[in-house]
Amino acid sequence: MAPRIIRSFFQAVGLMSRGKVEEKLNTKLAEALEALEQHPEEKATAEVGVVVVVTKLGDRYDLKPKLMSKLPKEKELSSTTFWPLEGGLSVEHPSQSDMFAPRDAASRRSEPA
Repeated sequence: MAPRIIRSFFQAVGLMSRGKVEEKLNTKLAEALEALEQHPEEKATAEVGVVVVVTKLGDRYDLKPKLMSKLPKEKELSSTTFWPLEGGLSVEHPSQSDMFAPRDAASRRSEPA
């Protein structure tokens, strides 16, 4: 019987680690699809890939897969502006603090219009 000659990248990947590489890639693809389905944005991107490192060792070649996946980014939270105040933080601008402070109604009546 003649030896089996493999010339297909995908066939080689399917044979690596007795099929476990293909299984893991299928799992990563399913995870990426699920993440895209659950993503709140209209447009999102995920990546699934494999890099095969081929090493010559005398009269043979070793093929070692490196699997990767990159799920879509979550929407970032927006920033909140604070101003320093008395060793802490305030969401009110210091020059506007007296504009919105409660005023005594009695003092307003005694002021001439």
